Amino acid sequence: MFNYKPLAALVALACAPAALAASVTQLDEVVVTATRVSTPVAKVLSDVTVLGREEIEQSGSLSLPEFLARQAAVEIYNNGGEGKSGGIYLRGTNSGHVLVLVDGMRIVSATAGSTSLQYIPLAAVERIEIVRGPASSLYGADAIGGVIQIFTKKGDGEPNVQTNVGVGSDGKRQVGAGISGKTGSTSYSLAFDHNQTNGFSATNSGVSYGYNPDRDGYDNTTYLASVQHEWAAGHSIGVTLYQTEAISEYDSSPDAQDEEHARLAGQSVELKDQLTGDWLSTLRYSHTDDRSISYTNGNFDQSDSTFETRQDEWLWQSDIQLAPGQQLTVGVSNVEQHVLSSTAFTTTSRSVNAAFAGYQGEFGAHRLQGSVRYDDNSQFGGKRTGQIGYGFVPAEGWLLRAAYGTAYKAPTFNDLYYPLSYGYQGNPNLKPEEATNRELAIDWRQGANFVKLTAFDNKIDNLIETTDDYSTVNNIGRARISGQTLETGSAFGVFSVAANLTSQRARDLDSGKLLKNRAKLFGGVTAGLQQARTRWTAEWRFSGRRPANSSNSEYLDGYGVVNLGADYQLNPHWTIGTRLTNIADKQYETAKGYNQAGRGWLLTARYSN
Repeated sequence: MFNYKPLAALVALACAPAALAASVTQLDEVVVTATRVSTPVAKVLSDVTVLGREEIEQSGSLSLPEFLARQAAVEIYNNGGEGKSGGIYLRGTNSGHVLVLVDGMRIVSATAGSTSLQYIPLAAVERIEIVRGPASSLYGADAIGGVIQIFTKKGDGEPNVQTNVGVGSDGKRQVGAGISGKTGSTSYSLAFDHNQTNGFSATNSGVSYGYNPDRDGYDNTTYLASVQHEWAAGHSIGVTLYQTEAISEYDSSPDAQDEEHARLAGQSVELKDQLTGDWLSTLRYSHTDDRSISYTNGNFDQSDSTFETRQDEWLWQSDIQLAPGQQLTVGVSNVEQHVLSSTAFTTTSRSVNAAFAGYQGEFGAHRLQGSVRYDDNSQFGGKRTGQIGYGFVPAEGWLLRAAYGTAYKAPTFNDLYYPLSYGYQGNPNLKPEEATNRELAIDWRQGANFVKLTAFDNKIDNLIETTDDYSTVNNIGRARISGQTLETGSAFGVFSVAANLTSQRARDLDSGKLLKNRAKLFGGVTAGLQQARTRWTAEWRFSGRRPANSSNSEYLDGYGVVNLGADYQLNPHWTIGTRLTNIADKQYETAKGYNQAGRGWLLTARYSN
């Protein structure tokens, strides 16, 4: 059942910005990820958030995970600062329960089962779409908690040159440049970004092993390129190239340096054809690569381990306008995954063939959205998933909605086939994790002013857990995550404010314990003030105490972090920005034994012609 105890406090918080709301004209945002087609946010029957480039620049966030942690129902854990390993909890689900796409491509480790978000630089990101709740009926495995899609920069309009430089605390240096635009029927974008920091000690004395008080630096270089050409009216071809090379120092050896060398890359070719006035066909091929090489104990001549996932995907999708206000989406896909590793897995490849269909309909004040999908996985056979959503518009600007959906996650290669090593071995008999989710929501929007309150209840069966003696993994667990999220914001005159609050209870039903690293209450408030050429920003982000382990015998303290920023526009082309982060120098942990950044600063200069 839904837990409604915190709703009174959430509603009270929601009423304040709504009472201040003024009439502000704003273009309707659209979201692609929620339905696989461009749909106005106000008409989507899912819990979605759309974030643009302006919000990224004004946030002052140093990394993509840090920026995502500002959003409702998003928590992160980080093993020691920028570029360090970690994960993301979306609505309290595991980090492997979140599907991450980069321009529609899955860049994922099939051994670890998640995407290394810490290696995707914010400078390369133009737009982010977050869809909370199950989405396997559209995207297949892994989307139990939701989907995060990252869109890189694309060309449009007159040629535009952009550059940025920055320096900050802990020896941070960053530089980037790019050009984008459209000439005739061809749009293009080229970009480069380099980010480097000396860092700080990733670990403290609370870590169980490998404590080393040295600085743990980070170095990242990213290249982006895209070209789209419309060769006839309604017919186009597009090519997207993405590559990140990163070196991240970490603590595994107490007296020597350890490094991870990572590479994330993706290439795609996409054909879009408006076959008739009501039928749009999309055919896309993509190849992605996730590689990680570890060097330990100061030995950089011989790697300690290598893990690489190469993935090829073919997708064909048709979007058909059945009637005004009614649309059908159907498609098929094929995914081939290959693992190359220094670890001797008994199986190193798998394939998934899938077919899916989605429907959107508007009938006066009533709205209906649904999707179904069938995946045939070479490792564990077929899997069906579905989702249905109903919405009602009682008055302009209002939306009441309810949804039910199922999702699953396939076991990773590590879960299934990891060879016996240090007393641990994978389990080839594992079944996929399965989830059912219910949610209710009420949305109100008027221009730039909005209030959104969502209640969710997600049950996960066949939860894959490590046995108490750490000898293997089994389908022994069941989890239930229920809670509520509030998002609200207003703009009046030169002042804007936005806030979000998440109340949740994430627990293991077998043991009765809370899932580790998840807080019962967390959120934040962001405010902005525009004065002539200067925009001032302030952010407060907080989290309650969280269990540090599965037995709940230890807890991490709650924390609150305040960040301040200012952007000054020198002229139409140049903007100077400054950020003061964690101004109270709060010492806190998101994972036991791993440090987070103390008080810091960042100074940037951005140019756009």
